[in-house]
Amino acid sequence: MGSVTKSGCSWLKIVFLSLFCALNIYLFVISFGIDYKREMAKVHVQFSESMPTMDSWINSPFGKLKSYLFNVTNAEEFLSGRDKKVRLEQVGPITYSIVGYNDILNRTKSSVTFRKHRYRHVEFLPDESVAPDILNKTIVQFNSILIGAAAKAAQTHSMFTAIGFNAVTMGEKLFMPDSVYYFLWEFTRPGLEMISRWLSLVSNCGVLYNALKEKEEVFTVNIGTEPGVENFFRIQSYNDELLIQEQLKRPTGPIDESCPINVKGTLDNSLYPPFIEKDTPLNIMASESCRILPLHYQREDEHEGIKGYRYTLLKQNETAPNCLSITNEVRLPSGMFDVSKCVINDAPAAFSSPHFYGSSYDWTEHFEGLNPNAEEHEGFILLEPTSGIPLNEKYRFQSVTPMPNMDGYGHGLNKLSHVMVPTFWYEFEMGQLPLYVLVIMRIYANPYLQPILMGLQLFCAIGSLYFLVRLLRRLCKKICATPVVRLETVLNSHPHSNPESTLEHDSSKLENVLNPHLDPNQSPDLTSQNNLSKLETD
Repeated sequence: MGSVTKSGCSWLKIVFLSLFCALNIYLFVISFGIDYKREMAKVHVQFSESMPTMDSWINSPFGKLKSYLFNVTNAEEFLSGRDKKVRLEQVGPITYSIVGYNDILNRTKSSVTFRKHRYRHVEFLPDESVAPDILNKTIVQFNSILIGAAAKAAQTHSMFTAIGFNAVTMGEKLFMPDSVYYFLWEFTRPGLEMISRWLSLVSNCGVLYNALKEKEEVFTVNIGTEPGVENFFRIQSYNDELLIQEQLKRPTGPIDESCPINVKGTLDNSLYPPFIEKDTPLNIMASESCRILPLHYQREDEHEGIKGYRYTLLKQNETAPNCLSITNEVRLPSGMFDVSKCVINDAPAAFSSPHFYGSSYDWTEHFEGLNPNAEEHEGFILLEPTSGIPLNEKYRFQSVTPMPNMDGYGHGLNKLSHVMVPTFWYEFEMGQLPLYVLVIMRIYANPYLQPILMGLQLFCAIGSLYFLVRLLRRLCKKICATPVVRLETVLNSHPHSNPESTLEHDSSKLENVLNPHLDPNQSPDLTSQNNLSKLETD
């Protein structure tokens, strides 16, 4: 029974090694005609729910939102005229953990529709802020409600408007002392609260209160190979529209095609197409500024040991498109663009890089204390080009109130004529990717992936063939082997003994040789018969 089991096991080994060898030879041969990375990309763009990176995408964006305010340290000196410039002191970071959620609404072979909840979970991180009790710290800020309302009123170019504005805002001050929490979450003024009862105005102008509000964002994007791998996750529609609707409210008349508000073919900044080249056009839908932002390739960079392409959000001295180059009749310097149609109450507002980095605006004429530099203030996105997955991101923008000619306005507003007033700036820092996503990206990005796998296939084929030959040779020896019978001649050591006794002794000895397991009590005749039968059988 044991020999039968061993024989069956040997045949199973032969079958397994044969199949394994044949499989690796087949894979090695066909590898000359296929591109492993492209085949992996075809699987990736299917965007199946079993995709390893799906969980990371569903719970995105994830990371840290860092806010920075400006504390005015010479408010009285500036208002009295002793100081000609406003001295600013940066306060921050005030850090919050952010986790979003992408809710898939519909899926087809070539598209997926999902609703993006950018700020599903928001939590203050005291230990990662500039101070654990920073929210309770008292600072002095520009009264942004006052200066925003004054800038809008100045559009009329009427002295009567200025007089009326001064009378209505008599109790307001240009600079306000209060807590950091107040400016971030509860910033309001009595006059605004009263007006908001009759007009459709938001009374709470807290920076984060409004920035982190839930906003309807429904994207339909390309998936699968039908639209083309290079078009993976490019937007088909945003809220069932091709144009960003907020920008259509402009009173300046029809918007031409140069205005960056058409979402067709842009990206939502969560995933990108695979096989990105340095000159691949990449534009993202920036919902917080209600525009399309082109990404500008800057250089190769590295994060977590993985190489990627670094793109900036704004080039230095970048000129805004015509439709976004003016805010409240104020021509914006290069490096800024209008966002007034994307903020509460249509307040006059523009975005720039923090501390006016990369802008042509000469802030040194009006402010002290700023320190623009690329390391701290340049916004960028780092993409792994083979997979199209973002490796790192620091999304940085500063909110600015552009002031027109303020002659005739009180509260010290006339000192802010033609000044770009910075109110705050923020940075969204992308969180750490899960380990399994990084492992997949390392495999994906390895330039020697195909040679390594082909070498492994060849090694497995040769190894399995070697063991298969050894096993077959061993099995053949067992099958072809013949039993050998050895006869032993025993000489009589007692030549003078009785011949019959000798013959009987020799016969008995021969029987013992032929049958070593002979029972001593067994009959000799029976023993002889058994031996004879055994010889006949052999």
